[in-house]
Amino acid sequence: MIKIEKIDKIRKSCLETAKKELAVLREENETYANKKISEMIEEYQDILSIKYKNELNKLEREYNRNLFDYEMKENVSLNKIKSKLFDNIKSEVTADLKELTDSKEYKNYLIKNIEETLKVTEKGILYITEKDFKKYKDELERKFNIKIDKINDSNIGGCKIINNKISIDNTIKNSIEEKLSEVKF
Repeated sequence: MIKIEKIDKIRKSCLETAKKELAVLREENETYANKKISEMIEEYQDILSIKYKNELNKLEREYNRNLFDYEMKENVSLNKIKSKLFDNIKSEVTADLKELTDSKEYKNYLIKNIEETLKVTEKGILYITEKDFKKYKDELERKFNIKIDKINDSNIGGCKIINNKISIDNTIKNSIEEKLSEVKF
């Protein structure tokens, strides 16, 4: 009987040892599984973070590209509006000044314009528009004792003087262009 008790004792001891080893193995397996799960979760989070950053960068680039395209289109549109406005102003001013050349006051303006031009140089050929040439050529040649020739009526009015050393453009067209070049929108 002693043998059966000893065998029973050995069996119980083996069972207890097996249970303890099983518990240790379970704990090691659980620790290992938890560690692996944590590593996988961390790796997955890293992958998601990289994907998120890449998507965010992609969206930011797309947004910036769209914003740039929009701003460029708006600038083109704004420049077209500015150009039309500028052309309208130039047309209106030109039309008003062409009307002025038909007025009684214009002759006085033309004489003063020529006097100012001749202060710079008295030598050369004085050029006036064809319209002014027909109306005032003889009178102006007598008054200023200078040779007078004609230029295209597109110069609107005023005069030019040209000699070997200098060319002065005091035409109304040139004055309009100078003043409009100073306009900033």
